[in-house]
Amino acid sequence: MNGIHRRLRGVEPRMNHREARALFLALADDELPAPKAQEVRTHLDGCEDCRQGWQRYSSTVQRLQRVAREQAPPALASLVMHRVRRKRRFGLRGLHTAHMNHRLPVEVLIPLLLAAAVAAFLMLVAP
Repeated sequence: MNGIHRRLRGVEPRMNHREARALFLALADDELPAPKAQEVRTHLDGCEDCRQGWQRYSSTVQRLQRVAREQAPPALASLVMHRVRRKRRFGLRGLHTAHMNHRLPVEVLIPLLLAAAVAAFLMLVAP
């Protein structure tokens, strides 16, 4: 093993920029275990780019948390749910009937092909 690939015992590798930024969401939501959160914060202390990214990200999250949540009008919610239930109830039947409108049943197709083959045979045999 060369010196680049050798790991020192007891020393964890440093977190890179991509790993730190991927954990911003979990850090903002306090979902990271304490050692991992400390690792991200240690990286932020030593990396100016990631620290600026974290400050922008956390300020955006804080602003979004202060925004009042809007509720859909009850009539709209019931209309949407009614359409969803109706679509579930008639969805497969509607798909089946739409498919049948654009397809020739096999029971009709086989006699037509047989009649065409017989007609071709008779035209070739007849003088």
